[in-house]
Amino acid sequence: MTDAPGRLSTRATTALRVFLTLLVVAMAVLWFYAFFLAPSGNPDRMEDRTWPEAAQARCQSSRDEISRLPTARQAATPAQRADDLDEATLVVRRMVDALNQIPGGTDHDLSLVAHWLDDWEVYITDRLNHAKRLRTEGDVKPLMTALASGAGSVLERMNGFARVNDMEACLDPGDM
Repeated sequence: MTDAPGRLSTRATTALRVFLTLLVVAMAVLWFYAFFLAPSGNPDRMEDRTWPEAAQARCQSSRDEISRLPTARQAATPAQRADDLDEATLVVRRMVDALNQIPGGTDHDLSLVAHWLDDWEVYITDRLNHAKRLRTEGDVKPLMTALASGAGSVLERMNGFARVNDMEACLDPGDM
């Protein structure tokens, strides 16, 4: 009977050693996968770099056009600001339509672009709603559509995709 506590202690020690060994092996496998087998880079980075280059040029053209329009500070009234915003939104609308026509890209790239352009559509709707609110409610701040997850806005996701793909001119115009 005096052997029983010693055997329990030996079994517990052996079980603990096995558990710790398995834990160390699992961590080593995880890190091996992370460093040597897992795909690297950002999953939102487009493979075909010609598409972002073409988009950058188109977005820069739109950005230049918007920069020639009156700024929010130059508007004497919220209604005038709404008119200016509507004019800039037409430029954004034409830009998004042109981006939709750029050829090229892998199937994965085209899927990423489709989601990004969907975000631009939401952003255009937000711009139109802001112009409407400026006319009806006066000087108000813009309301941006939040992501369903609650982790930011469509605008943040849209700009993040542009940054990842080196399309700085394709960030939101920042004119609201």
